[in-house]
Amino acid sequence: MPLLPDPARDGASHPGEPGIGPDLAPPFAPDSETTRWLFDLNRLGIRPGLRRIRGLLDELGRPEQGMISLVVAGTNGKGSTTRLLAQLLREAGHRTACYTSPHLLSMYERLEIDGEPVERGHFRGLVEGLRPAVARHEASWFETLTAASLAAARDRGVEVFCCEAGLGGRLDASNALPAAAVLLTGVSLDHQAILGETVAAIAAEKLGLLKPGVPFFCSVAEELKAQAFAAAVAAGCPAHFLDELTRSEVAADGWDLTTRRTVYRGLPPYAAPAMRRNAALALLALEELAAAGVVRPAPDPAGALARAFLPGRFQLVLRGPDWILDTAHNAEALAVSLGAFLERPCAGRRLVLFGGMVDKDPGDEAGRLLARMDRVVMAPVSLPRSRNPEQLKSLMDRWGLSAHHGAVVAGSVAAAVDLLATAAREDAVLVCGSCFLVAEALHELGYRSLDETRAPRDAAAALAARKEGRA
Repeated sequence: MPLLPDPARDGASHPGEPGIGPDLAPPFAPDSETTRWLFDLNRLGIRPGLRRIRGLLDELGRPEQGMISLVVAGTNGKGSTTRLLAQLLREAGHRTACYTSPHLLSMYERLEIDGEPVERGHFRGLVEGLRPAVARHEASWFETLTAASLAAARDRGVEVFCCEAGLGGRLDASNALPAAAVLLTGVSLDHQAILGETVAAIAAEKLGLLKPGVPFFCSVAEELKAQAFAAAVAAGCPAHFLDELTRSEVAADGWDLTTRRTVYRGLPPYAAPAMRRNAALALLALEELAAAGVVRPAPDPAGALARAFLPGRFQLVLRGPDWILDTAHNAEALAVSLGAFLERPCAGRRLVLFGGMVDKDPGDEAGRLLARMDRVVMAPVSLPRSRNPEQLKSLMDRWGLSAHHGAVVAGSVAAAVDLLATAAREDAVLVCGSCFLVAEALHELGYRSLDETRAPRDAAAALAARKEGRA
């Protein structure tokens, strides 16, 4: 049987999302009075449990029931895997929704229908219509957002709803969906105050998404496989482990994936091995679902993956010098991101803009990797829960970076961008440590929508326009 919500924990409140509030500055500011009301619900915090989301969905006529739902959980990689699933399904001819979090420049990014952000007027109307139900059920901002997103997808004739789980899984709003498949990318330490202090405890929360008969696709590390298998047996669901069912061959210009049914050749190169695992997990899941007649296979999987838009995932947004933005924000993800940056060819210096939330421990491996950079600039994000300059200086001392000739703490993200704007054309800049740092950096660089970031801009022109706009 599936795990059931824990009544003792249902209703326990934890701080809400750092970047959501009614009175924050751009790019975190609401765009309308409706959005302001929605953002203000974040004051209620995160309260694990399914009672409230189920109540909202009941009042909306159960919009989730008419769609195929695929739910993706994991500490890292769940957002990119969800986007890859949606791209493959869209190119297979399905009308597809992609629901991810958090957003970078606009709340409407969180729900894309056939690759486009949800229409703002329609979404605001749904939120306004939900206000009485939200009050009755005392729903959180995320529960309200999830319910409105499902209603918007239903109204637009969506066939497949690709859903990134929020926190954990067992008591997350995504567990109210009648999933046709559950994917688990991996598990590491993050959100310990809510999910548990150990990797095993966090894995148990994510494995709480499993349901009888619903196929489970898993790419967890070797040491968690036994726990994942036991959870699948207890839930009564078929389990598919990536390492046991696939093999990868990597070359300089791409890679091939072999499954028990086919060989996918010429898959696009990625900067980090973790992204190949995410793509492989998506391909494996859709292959099995297509064989079962649940979805249609994409006619050109390699092309679909190459065309997928993955904002903030080691994303090149400026060229000459290259500016790369990565939403890595916990110890595991930061080690991967910084390692990939060090391995990336660079004719000049490697420079890093780093910042993060005060409740996120970036680990010590990040410090060792930062020490290998030519310059490190730390900066506070314009959010109350960001590490302030004093806390960043303390982190710099902890890592032994204070004596590093290129290490400095700037007073703001804007000031940090000013410092790094002097980089030479052959240099490279990595922005990492928080999705909210990436959001503010994008805003400082002149971007107002994610669509504008699809092709990298010329760095000199972008930085000159920024300087002129502030004059």
